[in-house]
Amino acid sequence: MRINLTIHLDIEGQKLSQSRSFPVQKEECIPTIAYKWIRQIKRKTGYRDTRIDKVVYNGEQDITEKVLTLVRRQSQV
Repeated sequence: MRINLTIHLDIEGQKLSQSRSFPVQKEECIPTIAYKWIRQIKRKTGYRDTRIDKVVYNGEQDITEKVLTLVRRQSQV
């Protein structure tokens, strides 16, 4: 299946909203896909201070907390 993922970020005070379509095999994988995409954006923007405001897929499924949990886990490693 394919999902439409939308992220809303705050990069050093600059609001950014991006949408993109991704292939997904299992619904449980969606937060990881979002997390990896956000990491790519951070890399492209020079790892500036970035806050995740909202992450949704297919326009209504809010997975912000799940993505933030992944971020917290990775920062503990």
